[in-house]
Amino acid sequence: MKKEIKEIKCNAHNCIYNEDGCRCVAGHVEIGPSSACTCADTICATFEPGTNANK
Repeated sequence: MKKEIKEIKCNAHNCIYNEDGCRCVAGHVEIGPSSACTCADTICATFEPGTNANK
């Protein structure tokens, strides 16, 4: 069974871990890169591309 990470909302509609348009169901989330200084510099390294029908 997939478990939602309740405190993490996802706007990457094409990610295989995004359900219902904003729920992250990844088992863990990795954010990077370590050199980031602002939120605009960060990315979700857990992102996996897919064709999410819940756009």
